[in-house]
Amino acid sequence: MTEFVALPPARSLHGVLEVPPSKSATNRALLAAALATSAVEIVRPLESEDTAALRACLRAMGAAIEPVSDGLRVAGPLRGDRAREITLDAGASGTAARFLLAAAAATPGQFLLTGTAGLRVRPMGELVDALRSGGARIAYAGREGRLPVRIEGGLRSSELTVDASRSSQFLSALLLAGIAVDGGLSIRASGAIASRPYVDSTIETLRELGHAVEEGEWIAVRRGDRPAARLEIPGDYSSAVPMLSAVGAAGGEIRLRRLRWPSRDADARSLPVLEAMGIRIAPSASEIQARAEREALRPFSVRATDFPDAVPALAALAAMAPGHSRFEGIRHLRWKESDRIAGLLSLLTAAGADADATEDELTVTGPARPSGTVLLPTFGDHRMAMAAALLSLRFPGLLIEEPDCVAKSYPGFFRDLETLVRRD
Repeated sequence: MTEFVALPPARSLHGVLEVPPSKSATNRALLAAALATSAVEIVRPLESEDTAALRACLRAMGAAIEPVSDGLRVAGPLRGDRAREITLDAGASGTAARFLLAAAAATPGQFLLTGTAGLRVRPMGELVDALRSGGARIAYAGREGRLPVRIEGGLRSSELTVDASRSSQFLSALLLAGIAVDGGLSIRASGAIASRPYVDSTIETLRELGHAVEEGEWIAVRRGDRPAARLEIPGDYSSAVPMLSAVGAAGGEIRLRRLRWPSRDADARSLPVLEAMGIRIAPSASEIQARAEREALRPFSVRATDFPDAVPALAALAAMAPGHSRFEGIRHLRWKESDRIAGLLSLLTAAGADADATEDELTVTGPARPSGTVLLPTFGDHRMAMAAALLSLRFPGLLIEEPDCVAKSYPGFFRDLETLVRRD
């Protein structure tokens, strides 16, 4: 892995860019397609480390995944082996791990689900508890509540309650598994749901693929009688937000294509925050235009519970705005690829901004005033590396640590950003 990259400051940003496909939507489509009773063509899926990890695990479970002219053809059924244990390595992908945990619980066979050291410290216990209540046989192979786990199927049609306050992926995983269980599943969240829009995206994917979802206090999911054969993946707002934020950092005007509007994507909800900061956002049916004047950012306060992946980029912008900005309701950022609240404190203070945090909030006071050559820590977290890039567009002498980590969700991030940057 590259140790660091120097990204010189930009005079402005200009141009047109096609954003990559949604990682969130791609992973949901891959799993739902593998659990379907007939083949599904996924149009324009994302190619990244996370989606590659999920594809490899689904193939290990018996799915046929083949390239076609405009995407992938995915066909199940998933199956295990009663005589031997199949290892499922989810890499660093929390989404893949949680989706696979529920899918394996609905699949006959023996599985060992594991991942990187970073993934093995992320919480899994709430999902395990819910699956066990529905008959799944799951045993921890290490630390309680964490990967690795051994799974022997057993999930039956039932009513399941899950605590999704630390991750909406627990609820989404159960919804997806519902189409693999004869008779389906009914699921209820026991309290607040972190990042509820991601659950809405899961429901939207299931419905687009022809499955039945009934919403109420309980969400009932069952396999559709006539599943769809094709699903197109939209552009990724999680990848778009750093690019839109870059206009605020350097000034200029850009257009990002392949973004649906209106959108149920969680990070689409951060667009009003960008506008509040002084970036003019103009959405249309399939693209977003952004314009901003350099040095025109304003501080802001927001409850960011529903769009956590946008917070690192927004916090980097806040470090350039004069005054106090506050992010509330972000406790669940502590259980992402890194502890992003602690990580942002380190990143922003390294860049010369004042920052403070509680368990559930982050306060940033700008403008930052970096001194000399500074290495910006990213903790191997793709969202943190993108936030560091925004700071580098404004301030000289900043070096971005571990830039290759963006391959988790947006392998071409730095290349694409450079196509928009103007320095002369």
